[in-house]
Amino acid sequence: MTGIHSNGSEGKVLGEVLGLRDSIGEIQAAIADFEVGKRLNVAIIAEPLGGKTTLLNEIEKLNLSRVTKITFSKIVRDKKEISLPEDTKRVVLLDNCQFLYMRRSGGFEVFYEFLHMISSQNSIFITTWNTYAWKYLNEVFRLEKYFPVQVFIPALEKEDLKDLILGRYEEGEIIFDSGNKVKEKALIYIEDYPLELASLGRKVYIPVLKINISYLKKRLLNEKEKEREEEKETAEDRVFGEIYRESKGNPGIALRIWELEIDYPHIEPEGVRHFSYDIELEQEEAFVLELILSYQGLRKSEIVDIVGSMLRTDEILFQLLNQELIFEHENGSIRVRPEALRSVIAYLEKLRLVW
Repeated sequence: MTGIHSNGSEGKVLGEVLGLRDSIGEIQAAIADFEVGKRLNVAIIAEPLGGKTTLLNEIEKLNLSRVTKITFSKIVRDKKEISLPEDTKRVVLLDNCQFLYMRRSGGFEVFYEFLHMISSQNSIFITTWNTYAWKYLNEVFRLEKYFPVQVFIPALEKEDLKDLILGRYEEGEIIFDSGNKVKEKALIYIEDYPLELASLGRKVYIPVLKINISYLKKRLLNEKEKEREEEKETAEDRVFGEIYRESKGNPGIALRIWELEIDYPHIEPEGVRHFSYDIELEQEEAFVLELILSYQGLRKSEIVDIVGSMLRTDEILFQLLNQELIFEHENGSIRVRPEALRSVIAYLEKLRLVW
């Protein structure tokens, strides 16, 4: 399977706190309320690559001396894995809580233990969830009862996406091409003019002095025309407009599109593709795709445990790979391709497998 390395850690997606200030304030308020006697557990909810781990990392930085953090990177099968250490602080951060259950018979024992733990411990629990796992579990277990404070991370605005991407480069390092640039010549230049000489039976070239009319027009534009030119969208504006429309403000998708389209250090708006996938899957294949989306990444062995067949899992993964919907991450987990994420969500919503 082809690896995509750039979007492996969601904690690297948003840089500092672009677009997260309101969410940070809401969570910090819940922590402050806990210190005066209120216990309002927090659920941070976002779609894949939406920035939930980044937000949790910022909360950790702001409360470094009073937090205990646990990150789940695969499906948790043993209750001991969620046991809190003896020196647990009063603020507990749990990242990727969608890994606390398994979609099969008998796959919710760890999840029941988790619910008991957050209800009985004298700590405030700040947790992160994949949007689609949260909606499923909330429908079944009414998770909102356990997490009165729910922080849904908003999509980034276009300017925030621009700051996120360009923040990785020096000022002026990236060159935005308009895509229709005409090679400029000097005001006066010499050009060879072909002349047919019938008597000699051949063509000769005579140097002719020419005036660059387009250059003169450009230089002689009146002030009104200059103002109109300045009001037009720049190539840079158009590039980020295209990326914003494709990503719908999802930072991970935006970064992936940028990395696919830039020919360093050049990029042009006409080069930003529109990613659309015609998805055709059988029912079980769509179910596995929904699992990969909801968990945000599953190892093949975990899919086998849920599906119940190695052979069938291989067949399903082959179909998903063949349609370029998934890839194998460098850590071994299978994930939805960032550039295919919008098409995958739309397809699964149509089938009512996610909502």
